[in-house]
Amino acid sequence: MKFEQQLDHAHQVLLEKGFLPSSISPIIYRLARRVGIKVPPPQFCAFAVNVLFGIAWFGTIWGVIMWFMQWRSLGVSVFYAFNASLFTGVVFGLLMASWYKFSAKRKGVPSWKEVMR
Repeated sequence: MKFEQQLDHAHQVLLEKGFLPSSISPIIYRLARRVGIKVPPPQFCAFAVNVLFGIAWFGTIWGVIMWFMQWRSLGVSVFYAFNASLFTGVVFGLLMASWYKFSAKRKGVPSWKEVMR
C-alpha cells in the first residue's frame, strides 16, 4: 500500500473514532508532507516526533512574532530570544504530544503498523 493510501485510510479511521478533520491533519503535518516528509497524522506519530513538530512550528512562529512585536524594540539579545523561543516550543510540543497520545489512547486508535496492513 502506498503512503497516500495509508494516509487516507488513517484519516478514515480517525474520523470513525470521532476526531475532527482539523485535528487529524494539522497544517504543519500537511506542510511536511508537501515537502516530501512521509509523516502520519499526529495521533499515529511517536511522542518525540510530535514534540519536534511542536518545537519547529510553534517555537519558530512565536519567536519571530515576539521579536518583531516586542523584543527588538526592547533590545533583547538574539541569544535570549532563541532560548526563549526554544523553551516555549518545547513546552508547547510536550503539551501537544501529550494531548495527541492521550486522545488516541482514550478513543482506541490502533497503531500505525495496524493501519498500514
